[in-house]
Amino acid sequence: MPQPGSPKHAPASPVADRPPGGFTVLVVDDEEAVRRLACRMLTWTGYQALEARHGREALATIDQHDGPIHLVLTDIKMPGMSGRELGQQVEQRWPGKPILYMSGFASEVFQGGLLEPGAPFLAKPFTQDDLATKVKELLGS
Repeated sequence: MPQPGSPKHAPASPVADRPPGGFTVLVVDDEEAVRRLACRMLTWTGYQALEARHGREALATIDQHDGPIHLVLTDIKMPGMSGRELGQQVEQRWPGKPILYMSGFASEVFQGGLLEPGAPFLAKPFTQDDLATKVKELLGS
């Protein structure tokens, strides 16, 4: 099993001419419809998309996936491990891996202290363009 810091788990390198299809995004959301829609939007945009139902499954997917996962897109409010807790685990194990948080409760996220101000965030519902813009921004693609 590759160790954190190995090439498999290296942070995404911003390469301006790299096609979106060269990037893999892991979508983590306990709501199947949202998770599947986000994966479809990413695929339509040219990214490769993987999905996980919760934080533990996301960590296992990153560990076991054959190839790099360049970005984690996670819901904030999930049963068990929250998106913020998942983000902390990802940052601890794979420093520098971009994490994009999403929630349908935008005001609660920052006012309630669920995320630090300035953390990468996408409010639900979002459009394909909204998602593509945020992902591209974080990956530098």
